Amino acid sequence: MLVGTAQYTAVRGDITANLELIEGFVKEAARKQARMLALPELATTGYLKPECIGPLAESIPGPTFARLQRIARDYGIGLACGIAEFEPSCNSRFNSMVLLNRKGDEILRYRKVHLWETENQWAEPGDSFPVADFEQMPTGMWICYDSRFPETGRSLAHNGAKLALVATAWLGPGPEWILATRSRAMDNGIFVVGSALQGPHFHGPSLIVSPHGTILAQGEEGRDMVVYAEVDNTAVERFRGRLPLLQHRRPSAYTQPPPRNHST
Repeated sequence: MLVGTAQYTAVRGDITANLELIEGFVKEAARKQARMLALPELATTGYLKPECIGPLAESIPGPTFARLQRIARDYGIGLACGIAEFEPSCNSRFNSMVLLNRKGDEILRYRKVHLWETENQWAEPGDSFPVADFEQMPTGMWICYDSRFPETGRSLAHNGAKLALVATAWLGPGPEWILATRSRAMDNGIFVVGSALQGPHFHGPSLIVSPHGTILAQGEEGRDMVVYAEVDNTAVERFRGRLPLLQHRRPSAYTQPPPRNHST
């Protein structure tokens, strides 16, 4: 399955302009016959200050979500997109990511579990790492700062994921973003597709990483572009056949307190 991951500098706070950018990338990916395109964190608004991003959060369904559905459906391509979500039932906002299939149907929604500093001022944390099948590929998602927690990738793998879609607006050093995506891939024997927002405050390229931690495709930092690579279940199965990391885990040892040091 050919997948693409985009990187671009968002128009800050301009949802209409960013949706036009996104449609352009989707059109290109469809020409390449990609089955899916991954987009960055807060792809439709840009990554803004808390007082700016909160008012832009929209409910699902809502106008921005409906436009994303139309784009996916019109071009026949799956779409993973970071959005600012408003949930009316609990009057809460979330830093979220949605996955649409090639008919434009929502098949997965993820709410960022590990919030970065000022995100706590406008968003509530999520509480799970769900997985769904995309084209028979068990797929999960995480967002940016989640990458720094080994439990993130392990939770998805434990829940059956073989592919992780990761949206980011990475504020730390770019090499750390690359290392985190490669580590989470190799730790768990999964493909990781990372989509990185570009701009003066953000670092690191979009990239696609194999279960071995090998970079299959990588963008040129600072450019608006899409990169592509093939992902497939059999590569995951071969890796896990050689290194059955999930089966070799010993959770009972991880929770035991250390032995007490008895001095004589």
